[in-house]
Amino acid sequence: MSSNAPASACPLCASDALALHHAQESRSVLKCGSCHLVFVDPLPSRTEKNEIERLAYEGDLLPETAEYFRNCHRNFAEDPVIRGFRETLALLAQSRKPGRILDVGPGTGIFLHLARQAGWVPRGIDVCSQSAEKALGEFHVPVDVGDFEVFPYEPESFDCITMLDVLEHAVNPLAFLSRAIELLVPGGLLYVAVPNQQSLMTAILDRYVQAGGPKGSYFLDRLYVQPHVFYFDSETLPRAVKKSGFHVVRVRTGNVYLGRYRIGWAIRAPMEIILRAGNLIGRGAKVHLLAKKP
Repeated sequence: MSSNAPASACPLCASDALALHHAQESRSVLKCGSCHLVFVDPLPSRTEKNEIERLAYEGDLLPETAEYFRNCHRNFAEDPVIRGFRETLALLAQSRKPGRILDVGPGTGIFLHLARQAGWVPRGIDVCSQSAEKALGEFHVPVDVGDFEVFPYEPESFDCITMLDVLEHAVNPLAFLSRAIELLVPGGLLYVAVPNQQSLMTAILDRYVQAGGPKGSYFLDRLYVQPHVFYFDSETLPRAVKKSGFHVVRVRTGNVYLGRYRIGWAIRAPMEIILRAGNLIGRGAKVHLLAKKP
């Protein structure tokens, strides 16, 4: 049980127009009536959050995600996730000459490995020591262990900071973004990718759960997984990034690759259809944002 006090205002816009979006066993999911940010309440303490992240990394928390890292090793195959990483690096290279890059929450370090191949000088930071060990063992990339917001990096130490499926895990995402702008050189790049709260998939499942559909709690707990505490969309994410002082360069939506998840075909087939339909109408499963420090 978290020791944090219940929320009285939206962390993004400070509005008190908060409404219950969903009720889970150990927490509530709230939605701001002003800016539409979705977040959990109460927020976990830092100690609780670090333990949740450890369990998630080891695969104990969500069995269906245990296979996510199965291709993130030195003998990786060129699957859609790897190609997506390469596309991200190509986009970064269009905006800035490769320099020092910091990846927050690097997992096994495979993105940093690809970044080094593309000419970047890689470094990572993660609260999970297993991540640091894996990144060093598999790809020989350095990963510091600690909280990104307070880790003692020197100001203006990096040319680019990436947060790939990380900001939704942060207990204080605005502090994350403020720390990023401190650590970037003038003109430095920030790249963020998060699940899209306004995706077609989420919209359908939200309504299904709220309507009391069969196995509603099963879908609810997989739509709002324990490691995620903030749920952004293509409007709330840019708002948070701008509030932290960045200039937003580009925002787009995209899809996820289900082949890395342990999901039976009876569920995967309709999910694939919904994901592709969402992408066609601009409501893909993920939001990608590129920003620049002035």
